[in-house]
Amino acid sequence: MMLALEMLGMLAMLLLGVWLSAFFSGSETGFYRLSMPRLWIDSKAGDSTASRLLYFAQHPSQYVATCLVGNNIANYVTTFAVSWGVVLLMGHSSEASEVIATLLFAPVLFLSGEMVPKSLYYQIPYGKLRQNMGIFRWVYLAFLPVTYPLVWLTNALENWTGQSHQPVEFVLGRNRFVQLVSHGKQEGVLKDIQSQLANGILQLAPQVLRSSLIPSARVIGVTESMSCQEMLNVARSYGMPVVPVGRDQPNSWFGYVRVRELASGAAKPLIHPLPRLHVDMSKLEALNILRSERAPFGVVEEDKQPLGLIARQGLIEQLFRPKPTQPLGEASVA
Repeated sequence: MMLALEMLGMLAMLLLGVWLSAFFSGSETGFYRLSMPRLWIDSKAGDSTASRLLYFAQHPSQYVATCLVGNNIANYVTTFAVSWGVVLLMGHSSEASEVIATLLFAPVLFLSGEMVPKSLYYQIPYGKLRQNMGIFRWVYLAFLPVTYPLVWLTNALENWTGQSHQPVEFVLGRNRFVQLVSHGKQEGVLKDIQSQLANGILQLAPQVLRSSLIPSARVIGVTESMSCQEMLNVARSYGMPVVPVGRDQPNSWFGYVRVRELASGAAKPLIHPLPRLHVDMSKLEALNILRSERAPFGVVEEDKQPLGLIARQGLIEQLFRPKPTQPLGEASVA
């Protein structure tokens, strides 16, 4: 009788471990598949479950920490149940028997506790998370004494190393944006060129200007002391619609002239100012500045010292060529 009760207890613990593994593995997968616009709409409509999900979506570290702790508990419970079963069946336990039993049970755990739930949550993330949100909320509160120090320590390390919380949210936003683009392409809403542009934005956003600036020594331009005709001759020689302008000393680019204005017969060239951009600025941010100021180039600086120029046209080309094989050169200036 006692043996039968122990067997039932072992089986109950084994099923609990598998269920916990399935619950937390699936919840983590579904979390990365959530649609933020839908959460916002349902939350504003008064849906309490959507409001709770929205809270976790805005505080992803708390959700992920709960899932990590839960997965560790699930693995511990499952391992303990397997070891308990070995003792009940064999009357004793050894390292070899426990390893063999764990290896034999691993495919069942992988299928039932990982693959199937992940697949379900991947296909219907919002529905599954809504269905289990009540349980997850109580688990989150129960694990809070453990997860809170983990989240606090993570935030402290990020602050100490100078990092922010943006990378985590950026990854989540990137994943959701990729899903949106993929679904739009599948449904025929987005064309290939639009999908390519979206992917190019994702590739370009984390890159900085340092990798694509045109060194001052390689910039083809003119000096402010030149006449309109001399500037026009340089532009015609290289086929350039706009020409960078520098002062008489080296590495002093500050503006640009347009060929159509030089050819209008003006007595003095009209020099337009160039925006100043930091060398570690994001390419996407720099492109937005150049576009808003309608400037064909920007002066790239470090510690207020000019390093070279960045061409707006070159950055636009990188949107449709996310992984350039070589840095931008003089051709990009033209």
